[in-house]
Order: sequence, then structure tokens, then C-alpha cells
Amino acid sequence: MRTATGLALASIFWWAACGTSREPDRISLTTPEGEVTIRVNDRPVLSYATATQLPAGEEEHYARSGFIHPVYTPAGRMVTDDFPLGHTHQHGIFTAWTGTTFRGEAVDFWNQHKETGTVRHAELLETYDSAGVAGFRTRLEQVSLRDGPVLSEDWRVRVYDHGDPYVWDLRSAQTNVTNDTLYLEKYTYGGLGVRGSAAWYASDSVAFTGEARFLTSEGLDREAANHTRPDWVAIYGPLSARDGGGTGGLAVFPHPDNFRAPQFVRVHPDMPYLSVSPVVDEGFALPPGQTYVARYRFVVFDGEPDPEVLSTFSWHTFAAHEP
Repeated sequence: MRTATGLALASIFWWAACGTSREPDRISLTTPEGEVTIRVNDRPVLSYATATQLPAGEEEHYARSGFIHPVYTPAGRMVTDDFPLGHTHQHGIFTAWTGTTFRGEAVDFWNQHKETGTVRHAELLETYDSAGVAGFRTRLEQVSLRDGPVLSEDWRVRVYDHGDPYVWDLRSAQTNVTNDTLYLEKYTYGGLGVRGSAAWYASDSVAFTGEARFLTSEGLDREAANHTRPDWVAIYGPLSARDGGGTGGLAVFPHPDNFRAPQFVRVHPDMPYLSVSPVVDEGFALPPGQTYVARYRFVVFDGEPDPEVLSTFSWHTFAAHEP
């Protein structure tokens, strides 16, 4: 498989607590029907949807699989949402491209209501649970509704034996499996999406508890963070009783070797979501057989983000290694 210049990354990686001698936490992985779930100390960390989901009453084009939700803090607070009110196409942690051109036609894999593209789970390739780490490998497809699968996407998710905060990594490798070039256009967002709790969405009158807050490694808040290029970005806020109450959130660390790193973050001014994207300033082409690879670390915490603590989980501190 050929890999785009500057995009290739190691396919196996792990977290190492440099110099830490603490006892490992117990970590486990299960595959109940329709999902993969990972726990630390018998408490849920995340679930990945292998089965297609569609809430009752929603239009068929919103059917979706291949995303991570729920995501929990160590205290059991749920900090993601899926099929949110008014933005039914967003789902916890997900990947999709927005402004693309394929065979002369616009294809939006992100906004399903445009009915040009979607993303779906294809097959679960591997699960493992050993030596202080649990994870899985899965194949997704980014699909043109006119032409079929365009990108075959390999996800590798690894959750580490760290009880507080939770720490886990996602590696996405997207290969153009067609005979034609996919053009990823310059756009304000697209790539990785993170949809925060319904408790942070003022338009959801049932769940709303308080506005989401944002913080970046540069100390920027929601108003100033949009389309900056930080080492990490955190979304957090007060949670409803349904989601566990109290305060919690998560931080995303794009890998420093990602294409066009440091990548841009899109921080929405009103809704609780963000995107990490390489196409904010300039698009790029993905020819047949070529692969786009990106990595992200997630640190999920209770309370408000502590920049000093978060910095200890950066890719610089806990480096990726080739096998």
C-alpha cells in the first residue's frame, strides 16, 4: 500500500508511563451485540458502535455505525452525545470529510442529510486485552451514495491501564479504494469530529445544564480558540443528572506528526462540538491507492481541565514507537 508523503505513521503504538511504578489498573474488553466496550476497574471507558443505529422517528439517511459513544470519565460521567437535537449526523467521536469532490460531483460524508455520502462500520478485524492495554481494530467505509465506497478506513483504538484520567488513542488510516482521485477541498471543518454532552447544548431544553467550555494548550477559550493550531483542545462543562452530574470533559491531542501538523481545531461558537482538520487553509488530493493517516490521543477527566496535568499525557511525553 502506498502512503501519501508526510502522512505515513507507525501502525502499532503504545502508551508508556515513563518511570512510573504504580500498580496497573484492571482493564477489560467485551463485545456485546452491536458494540465493543472497554472498561478500566470494571467502569466503562468507551463503546464503539458496530451495529447500525437510528433512533425511532428519524429519517433513514441518518442511520449510522462506526463511531465511539458513550465516552465516560473515571467517575462515570458521560461526556459525549449522539444523534443530537438538530444535528442528528454527529456522533460522539467520529471521522468524516465534508467538502469533497469525486468524479466531478460534490460528496459530503459528514452531513448525511445532504444525501451524497455517509460513513459506516464494515467489519471488526481484531480485539485484544492483555499487558495493561485493551483495544480493537476495525474497518469503516466512507461511502458515496452514488458510487459506493470511496475510502476504506482502518481504525485502531487502544485504551491504557490508567484509572484517572482515562487515556486512549485512535489511529485512522483512510485509503482511496477507487480508480479515481478524491479531492478534499478547503473547508472550515472535516476530519475528526467530537460531539460533547447534550447537557451543554442550550437548544436541548430537556438535557441542558450549562454551556460547554473550551480550553487549549495556548490558554485560549471558546471565543478565541476557533481555527487555531494548539497541541491540545479540551471541551468540558456541567453535566446533567442523567449523565452523572458534576463536571467533566475530554481533551484531544492531535499527533505532532499528523499531516500539516499542528492541525487546526474548529470550535463551534454555540454547539458543544469541535473538529480537528487539515483542510482549513488548503485542500489536498488523495489519488487511487493512497492513504491518509492521522492519530489522536484522548484524555477524559472529571472536574475542569488542569493544563499541567494534561501536559503529562502529550505525545511528546508518552511517545509512539515503531514495533
